[in-house]
Order: sequence, then C-alpha cells, then structure tokens
Amino acid sequence: MILRKLSIYGFKSFADKIELEFGEGMTAVIGPNGCGKSNVVDAIRWVFGEQKASMLRSSNMADVIFSGTQSRQPLNVAEVTLTIENNKKILPVEYRDVAITRRIYRSGESEYMINKTQCRLRDIHNLFLDTGVGSSAYTTIENTMINSILSDKAEERRILFEEAAGIGKYKHRRKESQRQLEKTRLDLLRINDKVQEADRQVRMLARHVEKAKRYKTYFDDLKSLEVGFENRRYLSLTEAMKARKAQLSELEASRETLRARIGTAESRIEKMQLNALELEKELEIASRNVSEASEKIIKTDRDISVNSERVANLAQNAERMDNDVRSIEGQIEENTNLRAQIEKSIIERETQLQKSVQRVDGATDELGRFDARMQTSREKADQLGRDQIEVINQLGESRNNLGSLKANLNNSFERRERGLRELQSLESRLEEFQEAIRTCNEQLATVDEENRNLLQSREVLLGRIDKEDKRYHSLVEREKHLEAQIASCKSQLKFLAGLESSFEGYQSGVKEIITRKLAGMKGIIADLLSVTDQQLIGLVEKVLGDKVQTVVFEKEEHLRAAVELLGKEKLGMARMVSLERLAEMKALPVNSSDAGINLTSVLKVAGGCEVVAEKLLSGIIITESAPEAMAAALRDQSKRLFVSRDGVICENDGTVVAGNSRKEKAGILQRKQQIEKLTSDIDSFQKEYSSVVSEKEICIINRDDAKVALIEVDEKLNKGQRQQQEQQTNIKHYENETQNILTRTGALHPELSSIEAGIRDSEEKIAATEAESATLESRRDLLEEQVDIARNEVRDLEEQRRALMEHLKNVELETHGLKNRINQDKADIERLSRDIKSLTERKASKIEEKRNALSEKANLESGLESLNIELENGRQARIEKEGVRDRKREEYNGKLLEIEEVRKESRADQSELDNVSNQVHDAEIKQTRDEQESRRIREKIWEAYEIDLETPPENIPVIEQEDSDVVQNISMLKERIKHVGQVNMAALEDYETESQRLKELTTQRDDLQNAVDDLERAIKKLDKEARVQFVETFEKVKENFTEMFTTLFEGGEAQIALEENVDPLEAPIHINVRPAGKKMRGVQLLSGGERALTAISLLFALYLVKPSAYCILDELDAPLDDANIGRFVKVLRKFAEKTQFIVITHSKRTMEAADLLYGVTQQEKGVSTIVSVKFEEAALQAA
Repeated sequence: MILRKLSIYGFKSFADKIELEFGEGMTAVIGPNGCGKSNVVDAIRWVFGEQKASMLRSSNMADVIFSGTQSRQPLNVAEVTLTIENNKKILPVEYRDVAITRRIYRSGESEYMINKTQCRLRDIHNLFLDTGVGSSAYTTIENTMINSILSDKAEERRILFEEAAGIGKYKHRRKESQRQLEKTRLDLLRINDKVQEADRQVRMLARHVEKAKRYKTYFDDLKSLEVGFENRRYLSLTEAMKARKAQLSELEASRETLRARIGTAESRIEKMQLNALELEKELEIASRNVSEASEKIIKTDRDISVNSERVANLAQNAERMDNDVRSIEGQIEENTNLRAQIEKSIIERETQLQKSVQRVDGATDELGRFDARMQTSREKADQLGRDQIEVINQLGESRNNLGSLKANLNNSFERRERGLRELQSLESRLEEFQEAIRTCNEQLATVDEENRNLLQSREVLLGRIDKEDKRYHSLVEREKHLEAQIASCKSQLKFLAGLESSFEGYQSGVKEIITRKLAGMKGIIADLLSVTDQQLIGLVEKVLGDKVQTVVFEKEEHLRAAVELLGKEKLGMARMVSLERLAEMKALPVNSSDAGINLTSVLKVAGGCEVVAEKLLSGIIITESAPEAMAAALRDQSKRLFVSRDGVICENDGTVVAGNSRKEKAGILQRKQQIEKLTSDIDSFQKEYSSVVSEKEICIINRDDAKVALIEVDEKLNKGQRQQQEQQTNIKHYENETQNILTRTGALHPELSSIEAGIRDSEEKIAATEAESATLESRRDLLEEQVDIARNEVRDLEEQRRALMEHLKNVELETHGLKNRINQDKADIERLSRDIKSLTERKASKIEEKRNALSEKANLESGLESLNIELENGRQARIEKEGVRDRKREEYNGKLLEIEEVRKESRADQSELDNVSNQVHDAEIKQTRDEQESRRIREKIWEAYEIDLETPPENIPVIEQEDSDVVQNISMLKERIKHVGQVNMAALEDYETESQRLKELTTQRDDLQNAVDDLERAIKKLDKEARVQFVETFEKVKENFTEMFTTLFEGGEAQIALEENVDPLEAPIHINVRPAGKKMRGVQLLSGGERALTAISLLFALYLVKPSAYCILDELDAPLDDANIGRFVKVLRKFAEKTQFIVITHSKRTMEAADLLYGVTQQEKGVSTIVSVKFEEAALQAA
C-alpha cells in the first residue's frame, strides 16, 4: 500500500488546484522558508480526519481555507483528495485504488468521501484502524515532535508503541464494551425500578378486583331500573310525536293553499312587469333618439368652429413658408463661399507636409549612430558591476561566517547562562517539591479525617430515611381508613337525608301540609324538640308515637284552615295543634315524681314553642325500671304516664305496654338525631384526615430532606475520595520530579565545562574572519569608484539620447498634425457639399407645402356653408323627438301603478301564510324538542348500557313505581356506586397482564445482570490480550532500538523500559541513552542533534516491528550536521526499499538521496505552486 496522488485545492496557501504524484522510494519536498512546504504535510494529516486545529497550526478549522491576498479574493471551500494504491489488500475493501476526500466550507460544514461516495468521519477512521496509517499514527513525524516524543510525559510516545503493537482495535473494542457496560448498568437500574413499580401495581390491582365485583352488583341493579324507567318515558314521547305529526299535516295543507294564491299573484305581477319593461325600453329608445339628435347638433356646431379656425391657420402657414424659403437661399450662398476657402487651404498644407517628412528621416538616421556608441559604454559598466558583485558576495559570505561565529558565541554564552539559571532553578524547584510533598501529606491526613466523619453522617441519614419511610406507610394506612370512614358516613347521611327530604314515615296529611307550606305552620314536634340524653331518644320516640308528627301552627285560624283543606281535598289524616289552643289549655304538673324525672327535663324546645312541652309532654315520668313505673302508676292520681328506661309504658288508663316490634324501624326523632351525629362524625373524621395528610406531607419533606442531605454527603464523600487519590498522585509526582531534578543537577556541571571550551574556540575564529573581511572591503571600495565613473558616462550618453529622441518626437508630432488638418479640411468640404444639397431640397419642399395649404383653405371655405344648413335641420328634428319621449313616459308610469295594486293583494295573503307558518314552526319546535329528548334518552341508554330503545330487547323490566320513587332509587344506587369510588372494570384483566409483565420484567432483569457479567468478563479478556500483545511488541522494539541507536551513533548504548509495578497498558515508558564516549543519562540532557537521532532510532525501531506503508518526515534532519545526515540518509535509503518516504527538507544531501523532488515556490506572494523533477528522467535527459 502506497500513497499514489495528492490533490489540493483552496487548502491554506494552495489557492489553485495542484496535484502531487508519489512513487515508491523517497520523495523530497523543498523550498524556502514560508513557501508552504509544511502545508503539504498538513493536507495529508487533515484528509485523514484530523480534528484538532492546533495540529494544523491554525486557531480554528475554517483557517485552513485560503484566506486571500492583496490581489486574490478569499475562497469559500477547501478540498483535499488522497489516492492510495491498495495493492497488498491491507485496507478492508476490494478496490485497488482508494481515494479519500475531505471538503470544508467557510460556513463550517464538512464533507467526507471514499471513492467519491459520501461517508462519515468514523468510516474513514475504521478504514485505517490498526493499519499504521492515519492522522494520529506514527506515519507523520515533525521536527517539533522530537521533544514531545522524548518527553517523559508525552502521550505521543505511547501512541507510537500502541500503533506498532496493533492494540488500537482492542482499545476501540474495550471502549465500546465499556460504553455498552455503562448503558447496560443504567438499563439494569431502570428495569429494577420497573420491577418494583410492577410489583406495587400487582398488589394494588388485587384490591381493585374486589372493588370491581361490588361495583358490578350495584351497576346491574341501576341498569335494570334506569333502562325500564327511561323506556317508559321514551314510549310516552313517541305517542306524543305521532299526534303532533297529524296536526302538522293539516297546517301544511293550509300553507300550500296560501302559497298557490300568492304564486298566482306573483305570476300576474311578473307579466305586468314584462309589459312595463317593454314600455321602459320604448321610453329608453325615445330618450336615446333625443340624445342622439342633441349630440349631432353639438358635433355640427363644433365642426363649423374647427373649420373656421383651420382656414385662419392655413393663411398664416402660407406666409411663414415664404419667409423660410428666403432664409434657406441665404444659407446656400454662405456654404458655397466657405467651401471655396477650404479648398485653397488644403493646397498650402500639403506643401508643408513634404518638408516635415524630410526632417523626420534625418533625425532617425542620427539616432541609430548614437545607439551604437552608447552600447559600448554600457557593456564596460556591466563588466565592472559584475566584478563588484563578486567581491560583495565574497564579503557577504565572510560576514555571514562572522555572524554565524558570533551567533554561535552568543549561543554558547546563552547556553552557559541558561545552564547556570537552570541549575539555580532546579535547586529552587527541589525545595518547592519537598515543601509540596509535606503539604500534600498534611492535606491527605485532613481529607482522611473528613471522609471518616462523612461515613458516620451517612449512616445517621440512612437511619432517618428508614424511620420516615415506616412512619409514611403508617400514615398512608390511616389515611385510607379515614377515607373509608368518611365515605361510609356520607353514604349513610345521604341515604337518611333522602328519606327525610321524601318525608319517609310521615302521614300523608302531614306530608301535604309540609309540602304546601301552609300559612302559620311552625313545623312538626319532631322538628321543634331535641333530646339532650342520647340514650333516651328511642324511648322518647316510643312514648310519643305518632305525636312526633303533630303539626304545630301559630294561631287557631291557621289550624282551622288546615283542617278545612284536609277535609275538602281528602289529602289524608294529620295530627295538628295551635300555640293559641295550647296556651288556653290547663297544664299538667311538671314537677318530677319520687319514682323518676319528668320527660321535659331531657327535652330542648325551639324558641317560642315551649308551651308544646308544657301542655303536651309534661305529664310523662321516666323511671329507672319497669317495676318502679308500674308501682308509681298505681299510686298516682293525676293521670300522668309512667315509662321505664327499658321501654315499659304504664298508661293512665291502667294498661301497660311492654316489649318491642321485631320489624321496628328508626323513628323520625332517631333519624334526625342520626343525621346530626353523622354530620358531626364527618366533621371530626375530616379534621383528622387533614391532620394525617399534613403529617404525611411533613414526613415526605423530612424524608426528601434526608435524601438530599444523603446525596450531598455522598457527593462530598466522592469528592473527598477523589481528593485523596489526587493527593496520593501528587505526592508520587513530586517524588519523581525530585529524583529527576537530582539527576539533571548532576549532569549540568560537565555540560557547563564543555560550553566554556567552545566559547574560547569561537573567539579565535572570529578574529581571523574579521581580518579577511577588512581586505575584501578595500577591494570593494576601489571597484565602487570605477563602477561610478562608467555609470556616469552611460548616464551622460543617455541624457544626450533623450534630447535627440525629444527632437525626433517633436518633428513626428508636427508631421502628424499636418496630416490630420488636411484630412479634416477634406472632411469639411464633403460636409458643406451635403449641406448645400440638403438646403436646396428643403427649399423645394417649402414651396410645395405653401401650394397645398392654399388649396386646402379654399376647400374649407366652401364646406362651411353646407354645415350651417345641416345645423338648422338638426334643431328642428330634436323638437319632434322630445314630444315622442314625453308620451312614452306617461304610459310607463300608469303601468307601474297597476302593478302596485296587485302587490297589495299578494301581501295580505303572505301575512296569513306567515301566521300559518308560525303555527307550523311552533309545532315543529315542540316536535324537534320531543325528538331531541327521545334521542337523548335513546343515546343516554345506548352510551350507558348499549341498549337501543328503538328496538328494545324483550327482557326490559316494566316499572310500576312513581317517577319520584324511581328517581330516588336511581339516585341512591348511583350514590352507592359513587361511594365505591373509581373502579377499574378491567382490573382482573389488568391484574393478569401486570402479573405477566412482572414476570417478564424479572426475566429481563436477570438477562441484563447476565449481560453485565458477560461484558465485565469481555473487558478483562480484552485487557489481557492487549497487554500480552503490547508487551511482546515492546520487547521487539526494545531490541530494535538498541540496534538502530548503535548504527546511527556508531556506537553507544540505548535502553527503553516500562515502569515497574504498573499495568503495562498504562505504565510510563522511560528512555535512557549513552552516545559513544559519554555516560548513560536521560534524553533531556541530549543536544538537539542527539535528540533527533534518538527519535529517528525509535521510529525505525518501530518500523522494524510493524512497517508502515508510508512515512512523512517534516524537517526531521534540521538539527543534524553533515556527518549525521549521511548516516540518516543511509538508513533512510535502506528502509525506502519497503516503505514510501515523503521528506520535507532543506538539506542538500537529503535532496540528493531522493527519487523524486518537488519544489514549493510562491511566484505570486501568498500563493504556493509546485515544480517537480524526477531524478532518473533528469539524468537520462542530461545524457
């Protein structure tokens, strides 16, 4: 595989498209500094996908586009194409030639192509992975990279070894596996969350299944009741719509009759309007005739005016044309005289022209003789100038040598100064690193203590989170219990309130009185009383019996009105009393008996109604037991009633009532008391519920605060652990630096002694060179005087020649001027002849125009008489046409009055039609409303139960209850369904689905855990394989490096080693070398040339292990002297047998060794061009 061709357009200084074709062996690229040689290297690096602008010596990637010069505009695109010959099938493609292209636009957009097919940057990277080819491989070595490659901290050195070992694919696969591992771990965390959520969902659905069954029972009852009720309403609406439909038919018949009458009237009106339209057209024609007659009169009058004015204008034109003819005759005479004068002038100027031509020929001959004399003087001056330049070049070379010697001397002084400063700096740095080690140890101890404290805090926070979690679950259970309690109480309350609002258990007469809200009604006794002792409510209810339904009126007249109403309308029976009647009654004794307490003492009566308790209820005594009640009743003579707490009633007639009814229901008083109690319980439960919700929120806040604090502690702990690792790394780094400083200090003293010897040698050479320069300066001054004399002679001759040229130029100008004037005179004669001919033609034209104007004037005067006669006839015709128009207008107006009479009759019929239409509209509205209601009922039942009442099933139940009872029952069932709450009817199916999902998620979790284990094993295997391959390659490079170093240095010793007790894939690579005659030391102490040879030795050692298809060396030989360049070229030619080399160089010896030579120049400032020479072809051409 070799690089075959490089095409560049718009890249850096290559504004025009250029192509470089590479062959096998060695190609050299040369040129002066700043011409753009290194841009060739940058183009190759860039086309392989280099993404760092700094590697291309640019601040950003757009800088690689040609930015323009003073004479060229900037380009908007840069493109580089590199063609590679894949002859050994190293690249994983079937093509023999592979062309990769990279293009960038100034907008920042980039494009990549392989064989002109667009691709991604990753595709190019994958194409060259582990081939030793690419932007980051060791195929491109720059002079500036020597220091970075040989630096202890350089990553470039490891990249070279990894490329040679071919572990790039391992690192790439390991990176992909690591990324997949992290992704799988994240997936595992997410699937764990899903498993927990699914498990919670399954438990919740189990509760919903039971709830759904209860909901189904209520729903079926509601469906049966509501469908039957709405079906009854639907049938009723259907019958009403049938009757209304017949009514609509009758109204429609009446409306059609009226419409027919109106249609007949409209037909008459239309015929009459047609007659009126005909009259209107005749009227319009008559009016138009009058207008036409008027327009004709106006036109005739206007023609008379126009013709009269035209006659006057024609007379004026004839007079003007006489004047024009006289003026033209004068111009003809003037032009004829001027033409004669010009013809005479031409004859005189042609004589002057002949004399001027003779003078030009004489001056030209004299100038030729003078030029020959001046050429001889110029050649003499040029020879003296060349002698002067030769002396100046010798003097320049001497001065360059002197400058180079002085520069070397100054460099030696600077090196000595740098060495002394470095020695001082190393001693200062040694103290700094020792102090830094002490500081890092102190900080490491502080971080360890903080980490221990953070671990303790973490345990405390975990305990708090666990405690708050337990408390939260307890509150959630209490919240659910209270929700159930509140819902139960509300359901009971709504049921009892429904019974109360429907007057359940009330006598029919009492219901009617309360419903109609008769005047003076205070309410029933049950509304006016409340029992203070809750345990006696049932007893009071039993004792009073139906008296609790007694309706209390304010006045006697109100009572009589109620009695009359019940009897008249037969509304049922009711017990009633008025406050006036009670006030007149004799009160029973209210004092308590020895046997018990008076009933009124446990009653609370509404304000203004105390007389009810005094007169009706004060004669009831409550005893502790039945025997006491029975005994007291026998003794009592006041006809009071005794009742025991266990429900035995001793009436004043001697009878005793005992026992309870098996089907006894809660009475009105008990129901009212239950409503009050339920209301109170709901308030109490809701307050407690609010408190539990608040506590739950506080618990959540506390738990979240603890979790946030735990996260902060974890972050601090992680930060502390990172700081601990950083301090340990810093301590190790400072210890290594301290050791390096000690090594460097020991090597500096011999180096400073060598620099002092070099200074003395440079000073001796400078003295000899200065003497040589003085001799050359004397020779240069003598030649300068001789050159000045010769050049002054040439300048005098040039001055004389300029005067002669000026004379010749003036004579030629005079000759040219005479020729131009003669030509101009001839042109003027031709122009004047044309003008005379044109004026003669204009004169004849004017005479003809005058004759035509006089003829037209005579014709117009004769036509004016006939136009006056035509005007008078037109005025008489207009009077007759105006009479016809007025008669037509009277007929038209009479027809319009007749049409209006017919319209009045039609409007009366239309009014009646509107009345019938309104009746139809009202009936249709009612019909539509019933249709909408029936449709609403039908849609309601369909949406709720998917039953179509239009074709109802046979099993629809027949509802016999009253509408109000049905509505109440439906409401009660809906309330029960509402009390059940939101129900998931698909809970059973969802339960099965979620159970299956939980099972699948558990399986997925297990699969992901297995995948994590597999990836971890794969990463360990990749590390092991890469480690083995890297170590084997390193050992081979180690041997090759020693051999190459000995070859290039002609002796010496070289070693490379991995740091011990460190993973080879991460271990630093140390290099120690010893040139012949010197001690073993690190590469930092080598000179520039020694460092370059060391880097070259390492590069060739890598090539021996894994030869690269090509290699680019950018001025790598710059630090080498001639002897070292010779050895470098010798090795380079040896490797060139298998590797293609592209060398950027200034060295003549390197150029001589090249097979192909490219020169980079800038013939146009800022724009690089290419010149190529193939040495073999050049040699054949020379032979």
